[in-house]
Amino acid sequence: MAARNQQESQSIRSDKSDKPDKPSRVHPKTISIWSALGFGAGDFFGGGQLALVTTYLALFWTRFCGMNISVAQGIIGTSAIISAVSALLFGVLDDNLYRYRIGRRFGRRHFMLMIIAPSLFIGILLWIPGSSVWLYACVYVLWVMLAQAFQACYNPLAGEMTKDFSQRTKLSTTRMFISTAAATFIPLAGSWALSMFGETKATAYMVVGIISTVLFACAVAVTWKTTWEMTPEQAGFGEYANGTVHETCLGLRGWIRRAAHVIREYATTLRIREFRKHLVIFLLVQTSSDVFGQTFLFFVLYDWNKTAAFASLLLGCTVVSLPLMPLFGKAVVKFGVRRLYAFAFAGMLLGVAWLALAWVLTGALPSAVWMVLAVAASLWFFVFKALVGYLPWTVLVFMPDIDQIVTRRYRSATFSSVQSSLRQLGSGIVTIGVGLVLTMVGFDSSLPRQSREASIGIAAVMLGFYTVAMIVCWIVSSCLAINQRTDFDVLHEVDRLRAGGDKTEVNASVRRTVERLTGLSYEECWK
Repeated sequence: MAARNQQESQSIRSDKSDKPDKPSRVHPKTISIWSALGFGAGDFFGGGQLALVTTYLALFWTRFCGMNISVAQGIIGTSAIISAVSALLFGVLDDNLYRYRIGRRFGRRHFMLMIIAPSLFIGILLWIPGSSVWLYACVYVLWVMLAQAFQACYNPLAGEMTKDFSQRTKLSTTRMFISTAAATFIPLAGSWALSMFGETKATAYMVVGIISTVLFACAVAVTWKTTWEMTPEQAGFGEYANGTVHETCLGLRGWIRRAAHVIREYATTLRIREFRKHLVIFLLVQTSSDVFGQTFLFFVLYDWNKTAAFASLLLGCTVVSLPLMPLFGKAVVKFGVRRLYAFAFAGMLLGVAWLALAWVLTGALPSAVWMVLAVAASLWFFVFKALVGYLPWTVLVFMPDIDQIVTRRYRSATFSSVQSSLRQLGSGIVTIGVGLVLTMVGFDSSLPRQSREASIGIAAVMLGFYTVAMIVCWIVSSCLAINQRTDFDVLHEVDRLRAGGDKTEVNASVRRTVERLTGLSYEECWK
């Protein structure tokens, strides 16, 4: 804490303590199924909005809003890059809201959630045809910034609601169950709407987009109402809570110092070896999912020669992974992250090969036989896609634990924001890249059929990117060291040192664990 106060020169001490602020939303209780569901409800927005945007937005814009594919993908990609910067700002703001009375009054995480929930209604404008390209672009930028603000305050909650490995896994499992459910039922709803209203009218897209947006706002409100977070004292802001330290107005030099401090805060997360490995896996998994979401509808339409309603129905195959989510959580505890990653990536590669086989055999098999092949391939693929998407979010929760042994602070939102920022940067780059590649191969979404070059280009982008990404992830995941035992060792050592324990008395096994996870010598930790 002394180091924090020295770095923040704009904070001043007072000999006379002010009256303590009203406590923020904190409930130190065990995780019940209702608590887990309340927490997980938030990812109905987190996972659902991604499924909605990647599946339908570019198609809606190109068919009903007068855009070509490169403009639509360019807006989505550029917005993602802008949101990458906003993710860093939101992360440091959220982590430091306990410095201010409003954060201590409402909670540093819950104040953000309270603002985000009603703001999401602006997303309805994305699904109204006839507006200008600039309006769509500006609204979408605001939408992705709201999504980043949500991730900055939502992701840390699992680590703050409990320290227990199995309880955190329970929260992550519930979260991913609801996220996967959203990503499943939105395409199913889209398939129904397209069948009901037709694929040549904007009505189906408007119905799905607007209703989903309303549900997203409600989901965030549920999470705001039912979750809790660390107290200012637990988060390292006790002196602000009891009034012995105050935050003052900053001048130009103060803002420059604060900006430099923010940059250092984010840069120091990359010192953690395990976090660097996790980032490689997470970014490749997420960008692969983005590429898939942006191209799968086109792949089904123009490579498999089927309808958008059929593509939406196939996306609904994700529903088979929902009953498996509790098993995913138990498997993490029983087998460990590294083994489960290997199993998941192997399954994904087989699924990609199966989808490619269905493409090659299109028109070569009887219709009924091909349909069985395509549906079976989709079922297999989406089960392992859900597992691959589940694991990085489970691992992220434990990164701030490792960081604590180095910095003495619990910086969960900082880690979440670095991850979100790089994820959005990667998403923006690949989204723009997908649009450029498809344009180069002659893709035109206004045509009922594409050229052979365009069809091959769609398949190469979707299947090829996934294949390379999964191979790299498999290699990196084989070097991960985080598991239930190593996380327990780190937390136990943090508690020992925080209680006044001597660093020279560290257990040799714990020392090796700390050095393996952090990538630093033990002497460089807890300074």
